[in-house]
Amino acid sequence: MGQNVIMVTQTPGHGYRRIGDAVAGAPEGALIVVAPGRYSENLVLSKPVTITAEEGIGSVTVVTGSGVAVSVATSSAAMSGIAVVSTDKDNPAVFVARGQLSLTECSLGGSGWSSVFASGEGKILMRDCEVRNGVGAGVVVTAVDGGLLESCRFIDLGTSAVVVADDGALTMRACSVDKASGNGICLNGRGTLTVDDTTITGTGKPAVAVEQQASMKAERLSVSAADGIGFYLASTGSVHLDGCSVERVGAEGIFVAEGCKPELRGCRVRATGFRGVHFAARSGGKVIDCEVAEVDGIGVEVTERATPEFDQLSVAGSKRSGVRVADAADPFFRRLRVLGSDGAGIEVDEGGRGTVENVEIEGGEVGLRIAGGSRLTASGLSVRNTRAAGVEVVDAALALADSAITGSGGDGVHAGAGANLSVVRCRVQSSAGMGCQFAEGASGSVTDSEFSGGKSDGIRLETKEAVRVSSCTVRDNHGSGVRQTRPGTAIEVLDLITSGNLRPDAFGTSASAGAASPAPAAASAPRKPGDDPLQEMQRLVGLEGVKREVTSLINLNKMAKRRQDAGLSAPPMARHLVFAGAPGTGKTTVARLYGQVLAQLGVLREGHLIEVARADLVAQIIGGTAIKTTEAFNTALGGVLFIDEAYTLSSGSGGTGPDFGREAIDTLVKLMEDHRDDVVVIAAGYSNEMAKFLESNPGMESRFSRTIEFANYTADELVTIVRTQCAKHDYRLDEEAADHLLGYFEAIPKDGTFGNGRTARRVFERMTDRQASRLAEAREVTAADLTLLTANDLETGVR
Repeated sequence: MGQNVIMVTQTPGHGYRRIGDAVAGAPEGALIVVAPGRYSENLVLSKPVTITAEEGIGSVTVVTGSGVAVSVATSSAAMSGIAVVSTDKDNPAVFVARGQLSLTECSLGGSGWSSVFASGEGKILMRDCEVRNGVGAGVVVTAVDGGLLESCRFIDLGTSAVVVADDGALTMRACSVDKASGNGICLNGRGTLTVDDTTITGTGKPAVAVEQQASMKAERLSVSAADGIGFYLASTGSVHLDGCSVERVGAEGIFVAEGCKPELRGCRVRATGFRGVHFAARSGGKVIDCEVAEVDGIGVEVTERATPEFDQLSVAGSKRSGVRVADAADPFFRRLRVLGSDGAGIEVDEGGRGTVENVEIEGGEVGLRIAGGSRLTASGLSVRNTRAAGVEVVDAALALADSAITGSGGDGVHAGAGANLSVVRCRVQSSAGMGCQFAEGASGSVTDSEFSGGKSDGIRLETKEAVRVSSCTVRDNHGSGVRQTRPGTAIEVLDLITSGNLRPDAFGTSASAGAASPAPAAASAPRKPGDDPLQEMQRLVGLEGVKREVTSLINLNKMAKRRQDAGLSAPPMARHLVFAGAPGTGKTTVARLYGQVLAQLGVLREGHLIEVARADLVAQIIGGTAIKTTEAFNTALGGVLFIDEAYTLSSGSGGTGPDFGREAIDTLVKLMEDHRDDVVVIAAGYSNEMAKFLESNPGMESRFSRTIEFANYTADELVTIVRTQCAKHDYRLDEEAADHLLGYFEAIPKDGTFGNGRTARRVFERMTDRQASRLAEAREVTAADLTLLTANDLETGVR
């Protein structure tokens, strides 16, 4: 056995003077024991040997100023207690391209793009090692079986601590990352990482980034004190986070984008500086038994057509809304709990959709707020002790069922201008305002519900629109049980049970506004009717060509109506339209205003907008698409059916096959003919794709005889949009910041990822977040400071 132990020492006459010479002279399987010292050499492990420091960790240093310090040219080798230092800026300190290298209790320091690199058929097994690199990364793996990092420490990295790229695969256990200018973990290509019981602190970029087709399975991975995002998940590969946590990061705790569909289970997000969890860019996936708390912004936000599912989510202490859904996102929430938000408990705006079941909201400004053309279905909702309304719906649609609202500081349920509200089997108690109010311009129905103990009327109807109240109980309110303030036949009150109210009921055709009692100061103020839609359209930024086209169509409809009223035949006109152009150019907004104008002219009965996409029309079973398309179409009768990205029906995208999409097209063509005088259909999407869409059915092009092009906004117009957002939210934009924005918008690529107006709005939102962080650190803040956005509030890539 002694023949297989080889000594290396810098003392003459006692063994090899260089480690490399010992390797060359050693038999396979030999143990090379190295005496303390600093060995300047490029060590090539060409035989299966084990190299160990005679006096333990840190006593032996292998150093090189040029080339790789340690490389492997055999099937396996091992090192223990050795420090490896490379000052070469172009090479890693340790390089394994074939074979397996085991490193135990080693210190590895590089000065190039990586300290350790495993590629090709190489494999590294690192245990209890320390890795440093003030210039580049710690460990980079592209090898298909990259190996294992166990109980390793990564300290002061110039870029990312651990990178798995190409087809690399790696396992991490019980490791720690402390201070990395880049990511703590970066996965891209088709890289795969399994990681557990690991901590990451002090990163300059997202602590964990998973991109492209990479996959990750993480258990008990903890992130804290990162300057930016905690977890950035933007991969089409499999991503699982189980029992992971994020705390004290500067931006989102978890950001999901680019169609990523992760599964998050038992995760905790706390004290983030932007959003706690954000799903965007058509992402999806599942969030199960997770918590978000003390977020200096929105707790959970879902935007840009994302469709995640949440089950047993808890959101507490958000400085803005607890949950926000916008921009045509369509999430599903089950067993959601929102506590103590400074803003709304749940806010759905800007065309958001969704379904919520068994939701508990405690405190906050408003429990549930729906606005901006959004649609929501809610059941099992419990709202308690809000400062204003329990539920508020304005210019949106809400179906509310089997819910309880208690102790609202304003109306229990408030339907404002443009609201379509359905209330079924709900109970509203002890509201400071009305139990349920339909303000001017609101419509809907209230069925099998109870309103009791309020400080004003149980149900107040201030609208001329159709409202049906049936089988309801109103009792012990300080005002009337039901009060209708305007006479008319559009209001129906049937099978009412009323008792113990302090004022008599007043409803029916004889009701008058003069009979109404004034609401207490705590009640929600009635909403003012919206501006004239044609004037609102003219005030939109840019879109000059679109405005001319739409105005021409409106004038044509005016004359057609006059000719019909005069007993003359109507001129031929393009009722159904194609809106062609990039996302974010105002297509949905123009469609909504166009419908409202046609309703004012009497061309359409209601003028409401129903927005659908492929998923709303196409089923996954044979025969189901015609039923689903017909149901969606019927909801738009009397108004406008807006089909976003309509070309996907003919391209077969969406995972259900081209035949089902074509079935939807065929069904639409027939329905458009059967109801040609009672609906306007607007198909929207990219210009080239929409041209192909029109060719997909013989009758399609004849029904969509006019195409309106929506051009990209110019840089000046995008800056104007930012200024408009500032004015809308009581901010001011200084000129230096405006100049930076102009340059940024001119330089930004106008490709398929360009969001136009959405990009401008996102820039504004990020400026307000950065301003809030900047002012939070200031000792004194004036009112003027609170409203001014400066160049310092722009992200690095913008200025």
